[in-house]
Amino acid sequence: MVAVNRKIVVFTDVEDKQVLEVIREVAGDAETIQLEKSFAYEFMWRGKHTPYRVGTPMCFITEKTVEDADVVFAVYSKRVPVLSLTTGGETTNLLETISSLGIECKQNTSETWADAVRAFLPNNNSESAVIVFEGGDGAGKATQTEYMRKRLDKEGKAHASLDFPSDKHRYGKLIRKVLSGERGALHDLDPKLFSLLFSLNRFDTLPELRYWLTHGKKILLDRYYTSNFGHQASKLEESERSDFIRHLEQLELEWLKLPPPDVALYLDLPPAAALVAMQRDEKRESLDIHETAGLSYKENVRQTYVWCCQNQRNWVQIECCNDEGERYSREKVHEMIYNAVAKHI
Repeated sequence: MVAVNRKIVVFTDVEDKQVLEVIREVAGDAETIQLEKSFAYEFMWRGKHTPYRVGTPMCFITEKTVEDADVVFAVYSKRVPVLSLTTGGETTNLLETISSLGIECKQNTSETWADAVRAFLPNNNSESAVIVFEGGDGAGKATQTEYMRKRLDKEGKAHASLDFPSDKHRYGKLIRKVLSGERGALHDLDPKLFSLLFSLNRFDTLPELRYWLTHGKKILLDRYYTSNFGHQASKLEESERSDFIRHLEQLELEWLKLPPPDVALYLDLPPAAALVAMQRDEKRESLDIHETAGLSYKENVRQTYVWCCQNQRNWVQIECCNDEGERYSREKVHEMIYNAVAKHI
């Protein structure tokens, strides 16, 4: 059976004619499916009889509440973005409501719903960008990601963010166990196998990444597949690293279809200075096997990242200290980062 190629598929069980007209208008050449039965039934039936190409964007617009079984099935089982035309209730990266979208409730319910639909459906992917913060442990990735969030908030620019590995997504908890040392020491772990675990964790975030990209958001990532370049490729002989990095790119970009970064920022801080920063950080939890590794391993990681800055597209090296090893202020590093990504935001 030949898979159907669609730009987007919109499932809806909305009865309001004005809202349905808005859905058709905003969705353009999307396939709009008005449900006759439950979303679960329609989704499974079409998956069997009218399969879509892998990666076809889908969403579900409904009058049902966020607690409804159909909504829960769509968001948590099938990872489909959902707009619940209700107010209140707990939302997630893939579950929006009138409230979470910031829509003002009007006397005319149809107009309120129509505004929510316009905000929810894909509208401006030309403004989106993927900005990655990379660096050795203790380099300040989380801090600089937060600085950029606040900067974008101040400038009124839509953004979203994720930290990797993501504990909430597939294999996140297993990765944490491995990093804690429960499954072996650092050099007991095969880099190709360990990197695959991280790749599958990122793959589980693909619905969120696609949803944000189609809404023109600046996506800020504290680590990404680029982390495997530094932390896993550095475990191999130097002559093997470039081939391994090409393998990782093929896996994540071509096979898993993850979006490439528009810019990967490497925060360069000598391992000795980074270790001091981690030891002074009272908020940091117990150090993992990468963070407690010897300085020789960390220097290999650093040199692999520097190689990426010199040889990979869209990589930028951000010096976080001066030649004497004195660390720059957070504000100064942020300004260097902002200048490096200005054309993307």
